[in-house]
Amino acid sequence: MGKDVSKATTTFLFCDGGSCKKAKSEMAVREARAHLRNEGLWDSTHSIRTRCNGRCEDAPTWIVQPGNYWYKNVTPEKAVEIIDTHINEDQPIDSYLLYKDGDEAMNSDNERTVKPIVFNEKEDKDYGNALVARSPASDQFLYPLFKKLFETSSNVQVNFPNGNQQVITQSHQVTYTDDFDIIVEGPETNLKLAIGPITKAMENDVAQEIKDRKVGVAEVIWKQEDTNHIAHIRLKNRKGKFLVSLDIPKNNSTLWEYILSIYLSMDSKNPKIVLPVEQ
Repeated sequence: MGKDVSKATTTFLFCDGGSCKKAKSEMAVREARAHLRNEGLWDSTHSIRTRCNGRCEDAPTWIVQPGNYWYKNVTPEKAVEIIDTHINEDQPIDSYLLYKDGDEAMNSDNERTVKPIVFNEKEDKDYGNALVARSPASDQFLYPLFKKLFETSSNVQVNFPNGNQQVITQSHQVTYTDDFDIIVEGPETNLKLAIGPITKAMENDVAQEIKDRKVGVAEVIWKQEDTNHIAHIRLKNRKGKFLVSLDIPKNNSTLWEYILSIYLSMDSKNPKIVLPVEQ
């Protein structure tokens, strides 16, 4: 029988993603769970390993509910303190917190600045003089992008390495149920690319054909003077081999707005452009 969560008044969410594991998060989890059992708190609390919480720079991290309290750099010693304070006093330990509801900023000791995506003017081997942005190539960006491009009649043109081209005028099915592959199937085109993460630890266990179609480089090429297409999305594998490109039609302003604001996280009204410095 599973845990009767109706009796749990406090939930501890333990991150056990890669960075937290390296920071020995499991030691804190073991101490926390042993303490909960030995103090008779097991039935009135619930604890969950969550995988990555998205705050690797503050590893190991915990989240305590209710209250949405985020803890940073949790050690086995801190673990027991955090539990006792929340259970016995219904209060957080402020000095250990990364964030709590109402805070205007996070209290991180190792905050990383995320470099914004920008367009750089350059001479591209495929498109000539253009504005080129190195864009996200992970599945959390590519899967929603593919759904946006292929599940509607977007009029996007798909260009394959063999020279074949196909314009998408009908809805296609986009599935990402495999560990690695995203599949586009429909009346006009069929496409399979690997977008799932392949870590160093997995390299020897992943088939070469999957690694060959794994997207490693993604770029958005903006051709402002092009009369037919406003931009192109070019995908290459991890060795730089061309996989596929997607031409965005000039008249699909909604899709271009999406690419700028959602896929590239830019201000779509004022995208960042870096021009070369004149010598």
